[in-house]
Amino acid sequence: MDQGLTAATYEPIRPHWFYRKPVDDEDLWLPFSQYDNNKLNSAFDESTEGQEEVVATDDAHYDVLLRERIRRAAYWEEEPTAVLRATWFYKGDMDPHYIPYPESLSEHLELAYMEATLRDQWRKTVEFPTGEVVVLLNPMLATHWLPRTTVEDWDSSEMHRNTYSVKRGIENTGYEIPEGEPETVDHLVFMVHGIGPACDIHFRSIISCVNGFRTVARDLVETHCSAARAEGQIGRVEFLPVDWHNPLHATGVDKVIHRITLPSIERLRTFANETLLDLFFYSSPAYCQIILDTVATELNRLHGLFCSRHPDFQGEVSLVGHSLGSLILFDLLTNQVIGLGHPNIPEDSGRCVGAILAPSPQSKGLKATLSSLSSDGNQQSKFHRMRLMISSVDNESFNIGVGQAYIRYPQLSFNPCILFALGSPIGMFLTVRGLRHIDPDYSLPTCKGFYNIYHPLDPVAYRIEPLIQHNTCLPPVLIPHITAKRTHLKSSTALPQSGRTYGISPGMLNRGRRIDYVLQQTAMESINEYLFAIQSHLCYWDSEDTALLLLREIYEESGIVLEDLSS
Repeated sequence: MDQGLTAATYEPIRPHWFYRKPVDDEDLWLPFSQYDNNKLNSAFDESTEGQEEVVATDDAHYDVLLRERIRRAAYWEEEPTAVLRATWFYKGDMDPHYIPYPESLSEHLELAYMEATLRDQWRKTVEFPTGEVVVLLNPMLATHWLPRTTVEDWDSSEMHRNTYSVKRGIENTGYEIPEGEPETVDHLVFMVHGIGPACDIHFRSIISCVNGFRTVARDLVETHCSAARAEGQIGRVEFLPVDWHNPLHATGVDKVIHRITLPSIERLRTFANETLLDLFFYSSPAYCQIILDTVATELNRLHGLFCSRHPDFQGEVSLVGHSLGSLILFDLLTNQVIGLGHPNIPEDSGRCVGAILAPSPQSKGLKATLSSLSSDGNQQSKFHRMRLMISSVDNESFNIGVGQAYIRYPQLSFNPCILFALGSPIGMFLTVRGLRHIDPDYSLPTCKGFYNIYHPLDPVAYRIEPLIQHNTCLPPVLIPHITAKRTHLKSSTALPQSGRTYGISPGMLNRGRRIDYVLQQTAMESINEYLFAIQSHLCYWDSEDTALLLLREIYEESGIVLEDLSS
């Protein structure tokens, strides 16, 4: 007990707040950062009885309700967990770390410790309702005895199995307490997942994947922006998850699918129903509308909530979409109306026919639709964008245009800065919809940047630049490895490692900059491409190279160049 003092001298213990977190089927108690702990203690000391105090913690990702002693997520759905104002801790021989006592037991121990200190009377026992006993031997030593064990058993060879080590205060308990100083949010990024409830090879949810990606990005900022951080030029980039899979499957459609699913090869059919069916759902007008409405509503909700929790935020917003999520975002952004963005939009601002990807009426045909739009002064902007996007479509063969039929595209309450597509099938879907060529002058109406990032073995990913410059063969940009170029690569040596265009314009979809960026495969992946194909489609959430590219492009908008540590 490291905070014990001399006789007749007593100082109250300095508590530290903990929260419970399930890890591998085990509930662990983890400490709040020192910054959050100070906030919680201050709010606790200033709170009035009967009134709930809510304290934002963990970079405002969670709220702690002091009176209820729970910690709940602010942005996403997650089971609330308990919090604890810890003062006393115990540890058995088999325990990997000290565990905080419940607050009621800690209060009993602290009261007994105060009496023993003021009276200088030690070997004081505190009995718990369970029959367990804590013996305060002296100001620096206490022992927790399990039931059916008495002080007379101290000489027993089994003693160490029936006792716990006890400490007063969090010092020397082995916990690493981060400082947790608040950082200014420079940029906000929303991340939209692809098909299925699991996002990576470890079957993690979108929330866990984004939390991991945020940690990777924060570590990269520490290592690659040390000078800018020292000068106070940058803070951090915030990443928030956008979930559309659970709301879609909460519509009751899964029950119908289950009734019509054959009983054979159950695991394979269950996997297909939970994942691959999302592609068919997005191709269905009814469920495509649900998905688009869910994503747009969630984006607007999260953006508004974030701004309310960070009222001083002045940065830009970007979007990241993985797999099908990138197509969802691309469809939304191609159908945004200029002028309806931040800060407010009308409540009923969706459109029945998208300006870019939605089809023209079949009865009129594509050419007739373009002709009518060109003669309508109020539709000049719509006509111009549609003409740019589909100027090279074979209109005799593709009468229905290039978009989804009868989709009412919702509007976002903000204008994103950049769209990052990871392992994206956008190029394939546009081609299947009838698009043969993207006009070089085309750009997303409310988003100025677009990057198509993929792993070379990703079976779902397709390129974009060949749709813009179909008569040339501009190779993708090779994304540098975080430390250096992987020396085992041979075919990649000819790929450019910068965004140079070599005199060939990649179009205005990314402001005249390169669009297609390819990751470097590892030595193990190069041995058997088919073996790592599925894994390559799920690799982006843990990829430092992907996170570093995002950070470079995001901070380049603010004129900040990340340090190159590969040399």
